[in-house]
Amino acid sequence: MTPWIALAAALALPHHEEISPGVHAAGYADKHRDANSGWIATADGTLLIDLPRGIPVPEYLALVEKSTGKRARKLILTQPESADQAMLAELKMRGVERTTTAGGVQYLPFPGGAAVFHSRSKTLFGGPFVVHGPRKGLAKADTASLAATLRKLEELAPAHVVPGFGTWGGLPVLTRHRKFVEELRRQVSYFVCQDKPHADLLKEIAMPAEYQAWMPYDNPQPDEIEHVYRELTVPSAPFSGRAPSPGDGKTHALVLIGDLPHEPGHLEEGLRPVFEATGVEAHFTVDIRALNAENLAKVQLLVILRDGLMRPNITWMTPAQERAIVEFVEGGKAFLNLHNSMGLYPAGGPYLNLVGGRYIGHGPLERFRVEVVDPNHPVTRGVKDFFAADEQHTPPYDEKKVHLLLRNRSDDGKAVAAAGWAYEPGKGRLCHLANGHTRDALHHPMNQLLMRNAVNWCLRRE
Repeated sequence: MTPWIALAAALALPHHEEISPGVHAAGYADKHRDANSGWIATADGTLLIDLPRGIPVPEYLALVEKSTGKRARKLILTQPESADQAMLAELKMRGVERTTTAGGVQYLPFPGGAAVFHSRSKTLFGGPFVVHGPRKGLAKADTASLAATLRKLEELAPAHVVPGFGTWGGLPVLTRHRKFVEELRRQVSYFVCQDKPHADLLKEIAMPAEYQAWMPYDNPQPDEIEHVYRELTVPSAPFSGRAPSPGDGKTHALVLIGDLPHEPGHLEEGLRPVFEATGVEAHFTVDIRALNAENLAKVQLLVILRDGLMRPNITWMTPAQERAIVEFVEGGKAFLNLHNSMGLYPAGGPYLNLVGGRYIGHGPLERFRVEVVDPNHPVTRGVKDFFAADEQHTPPYDEKKVHLLLRNRSDDGKAVAAAGWAYEPGKGRLCHLANGHTRDALHHPMNQLLMRNAVNWCLRRE
């Protein structure tokens, strides 16, 4: 490499670091969207990860070769762009071939792009999915899919993370971005489930500083907030605009969660492991309008964890929604009714008649005992008596209709009430489980087992 090429390369690539032996990262300026690229020395040459910005290809290749002692032979792109065709053609002319395979490197495709993981150094090149600092592209992202992808990438436990955009670092870079996306979705979800006026949306969203890196420049922008709102409301909700295909071989659930006393973020967090363990594709929604006959026809399981009141005094469930749920279950489908999902619904209506009980209140949030009444039922199989920190609901229930599975008991023994039941209305199956207000209750191992068992029983898998 001639001295002038070396000097030009150093000037054009000021943000370059060998983050692990043989593994390099390079960063670019704001005019290049704060993008990153990198390269890895392999046995048969140097592998490029993504493209350089603002530096001619010859100078870039010269710097790469100088840093590793090996010529660049292959390139992995995490997100091809049409504007990059000329650079790709030049790289090919200079002997660099695009690939998705290389020794010691995992190419990880996800919806919307790919990531690259170097096993030896535990380095993750996060591609378009990972941003540490500037907000890039969130207004065009499928944020539910993005959050799921980030959770999968975290499972790799990388020691080094090179984001597609922004500064690199360790695992906290990845975790922070995932929490940022989830927190934005949580806040907008909480707004939607309370049916607040859309005009108030932007002033309701405030990102905690702990989820920011280049504050305040990485605050969510209005178009990003509006985009998430559209994702979480009909017509996009509950299937993100991609309704299940009847022949896809999967079991789908419509999961309606969240109200004023029950913010939806921790509810989804507590329910997600249940669906993952049972192999059910859960379509979470916070928009009550998504609960209708058309959407129910696309799923096999309905799960509700929210009450029937829009504060201060509107009972939201319509007669059409009540009929749709009854016909769904009695027609042969499954319904898991959780915690407060009997509370404040139309009194004496078809919905509460279907569920088989009604809400009359609860005691203080405290620890109480949950006792198994029928240990031989598939829903309670393997479940032992446990205590939960929760609201102790005390619902009257139809003893002639439903089969009691659980009861709860206060410390002083004065409050003893039904805590779960099951029965088969028409051709379908229904299970009610009373616990689920707090993180403690949702994540309790016995409650997780109860919910997994209930899903399987309702779907006739036992």
